[in-house]
Amino acid sequence: MKFLNITKDYFDPEFSPHEVVERKGIGHPDSLADALANEVSIEFSNHCLKEFGCVLHHNLDKLYIGGGHFKNEYGSLNRISPFKVQVNGRISNSFEDISIDVEKIQKKAISRYLLKVLPHISRGDFEIIPNATQNTKVKNWFTPKSIEDIPDALEVKANDTAFCVSHWPPTLTESLTYRLERYFWEPKDKFTIPKFTKLGQDIKVFSLRQGKKIEITLCVPTISTLTSSYDDYNETIRNHERNLQMIAEEISSSYDVEVIVKINPHQKQYMLGIGSCIECGEEGLVGRGNAISGVISSHRVHTQESWAGKNPVYHTGRVLGYLTLKLARSIGVNLGVRCSVSAMTKCGDTLIPPRFLGISTNKTVDIKDVQEIVEKDFISADYLQEILSFRPWLTNL
Repeated sequence: MKFLNITKDYFDPEFSPHEVVERKGIGHPDSLADALANEVSIEFSNHCLKEFGCVLHHNLDKLYIGGGHFKNEYGSLNRISPFKVQVNGRISNSFEDISIDVEKIQKKAISRYLLKVLPHISRGDFEIIPNATQNTKVKNWFTPKSIEDIPDALEVKANDTAFCVSHWPPTLTESLTYRLERYFWEPKDKFTIPKFTKLGQDIKVFSLRQGKKIEITLCVPTISTLTSSYDDYNETIRNHERNLQMIAEEISSSYDVEVIVKINPHQKQYMLGIGSCIECGEEGLVGRGNAISGVISSHRVHTQESWAGKNPVYHTGRVLGYLTLKLARSIGVNLGVRCSVSAMTKCGDTLIPPRFLGISTNKTVDIKDVQEIVEKDFISADYLQEILSFRPWLTNL
């Protein structure tokens, strides 16, 4: 494996003097943008596989959501104008002169996801704008006449010169940050649904560890129509704060941990009518949310590529974003080490194996053991089906 480089120089944020970790919750505008781009890509890819036996070209990693105008007070919500979801990018709309109803696919995937994760919205609360085009320099790239117009269906090459990196296991601060936001959700089918009717979904968790002390600040909204007064709001938030504090103490028993759900008595409380700040002009864009691991770790080397909405066959950010995370986890679990996995591709070169695959661990490992795991979980992986089944919001840190 000439492309493989194994070193024992793993950098562990766990042992740094301080650590900062953030998680943008499932209902945060940027998280919604990532998720919707991912859902449209999955829906389109599965349609193509069923109808044509291969995934047609598409990239939808510029999706936008936001700009709504809703006003709320205690016990009320005034819907003035809907928020918008604009599907920016490019997507194939035909194969062998067979038309694909791209707009229907986009609207189905987007509506299904939004109605599950934001249960206080109705179909009239949002407008879907299918802005994806078929414009390209390459003839028939998004209107293929035959399989020859989809070269990656015959031989996969990397679409870009790009770099991806993942780490395993998470630090305690990373795990705490992730798991405290997951407190508000429960899995159902391939999605997560809100656990608490009275709470909104635009939740943010920000953690600061200094030595053995961890301070975790959360912003958690209530639903305005279900909140009768400031006292009601305060009681709801403080009840959940106590629950979160107990969970944090259980997870981090050897640390001094403090959980604060932010309340500012001098300003209007954090109430939302439909659960996300997209209702009051806020906006979300693909690539501004969490890493594929589910958190934003300021002290980690991180991937520059967004994973969401990109082609799951040959796009480095999508494929190696997923595979480096899978490989790091497998090496960490099977060999009992802490590790980072980095991969680089060159445009037009092989995607699997990549131009470079680096594995750094915190202690010496048997090279043959690593090579076996790389072969099984990276080189020989049926990554397309795995990616089409993978939802980052169902990851466990």
